[in-house]
Amino acid sequence: MSRRFGLFDLSFGPRLALAPDILPGATIKPYIVGGNTWLGGTSYLASGGAGISASFPVGTRVTLVPNFEWRRVDVNTGDVLPVSTLNSGDWFTTGLAASTQIGQQISLEAQGSYRRGASPLDYNSYDQWEADAAVTYSFAAPFSSISQSWSVSPFARLIRTSFNAANPFIDPTIVRSDNEWISGISLNMPLTKTFGISTVIQYDHTGSTLPNYQQDNLSVMLGPTARF
Repeated sequence: MSRRFGLFDLSFGPRLALAPDILPGATIKPYIVGGNTWLGGTSYLASGGAGISASFPVGTRVTLVPNFEWRRVDVNTGDVLPVSTLNSGDWFTTGLAASTQIGQQISLEAQGSYRRGASPLDYNSYDQWEADAAVTYSFAAPFSSISQSWSVSPFARLIRTSFNAANPFIDPTIVRSDNEWISGISLNMPLTKTFGISTVIQYDHTGSTLPNYQQDNLSVMLGPTARF
């Protein structure tokens, strides 16, 4: 049985120069963030919080971006949505991203992060490590009326999640641990300086110590983008 699915995630904050005389090109960005996910037309996961990120150029081609973010997450499964959940709680996430310009049209981005999911229930609290990388190739739009460059990005991601304790309602003898592998490709198609269209094709495989959470999923996402 298919169900309708929707999501959005927004962040807002100013990017400020950080000690321009000592660290030219370095910036810092405090921000607020929030989002929601709908499943079957009903809100499933809502989140909101704040974070801070910085950007430090290293030489002429490499940029390092450390960050920290806190979110309050509220999950509403309801009786009509028989899906698994991590339940409500707080997310504390810290990470480091790096990007480098390999050539005029090719760039490489990689990042690693750690998240602590804190829940009132021990079996819903977890530690999560994530690593991902993407190569982006930029090229001229196929239409002369569009001055913005388009880009295509193959990517790969690994997420490992380890929970604190066994869930007695699923299996009191096994502590859940997941390994999730994600690979795909995205196409970013700006139509103007502000608006565009983005497409993502993604394959997701999750192995878990609990068979309830094992999955293989192929998804295709298409939607508008806006940059201000």
